[in-house]
Amino acid sequence: MTKNIISENDIEQETLKKLQQHCFQRLNCYTPKQENINDRSNRQDKRDVILSERLNPSIPEPTIDNVIETIMDRRTAMPPLAANMQLYSLIRDGVPVEFEDAQGIKHPERVQLIDFENHYSDANASNDYLAVSQLWIKTTAQTPKAAYRRPDIILYINGLPLVISFY
Repeated sequence: MTKNIISENDIEQETLKKLQQHCFQRLNCYTPKQENINDRSNRQDKRDVILSERLNPSIPEPTIDNVIETIMDRRTAMPPLAANMQLYSLIRDGVPVEFEDAQGIKHPERVQLIDFENHYSDANASNDYLAVSQLWIKTTAQTPKAAYRRPDIILYINGLPLVISFY
């Protein structure tokens, strides 16, 4: 009698197929060398986990840099629950920013990270859904074993990594 064996790769590939059926684009970022920056993710640094080019293309780049800085704040002085609630609020309500127009007039705005009004099943969906597989991420840890991590799948909405899966 032959035993059916399902590999981790089989599970990963089936998961990616299912996600594609639910509006997720697929992006395989595997490279044999973990330090190779040419992995199709368009990141400038292997420590980057936010795909900034997908964040909100209508906002000027310097403002997007401020948004990324705000959401990447480590919040180490805060209790974990308060830090999570603050990040949740930024995702739900948007990130407050201020930028100048061509006439030098300052505009206070909130950069919406996710469009909750027009989700993926709507005809006017404005969110970008991406399932990234095998993305090498350089950690900030000091031990050699922790230098790089490679989740099997990361689910992004508008460039924000919201779900990470290791099989």
